[in-house]
Amino acid sequence: MEQDPRLDRNRAIESMSAEDLEDFLTEAIGLYAEETRTELDALRTFSEARLLLNNRGLVLALNNAEFRISITKTR
Repeated sequence: MEQDPRLDRNRAIESMSAEDLEDFLTEAIGLYAEETRTELDALRTFSEARLLLNNRGLVLALNNAEFRISITKTR
């Protein structure tokens, strides 16, 4: 009997770390920008941006605006 592929996807999501999600979002945002031809001024991790924060996250700059996307795994 074949296993439901959704179960494997759910397990992968449950085991995802904050760093994994940071990598996933970085790639997804980059792909979206390419597909829509949206010019990003910058896309960096908190660490790359030298922010002294204890959590993972991204700094996204576009069109003279800057966004900080904080990632905190709660369970």
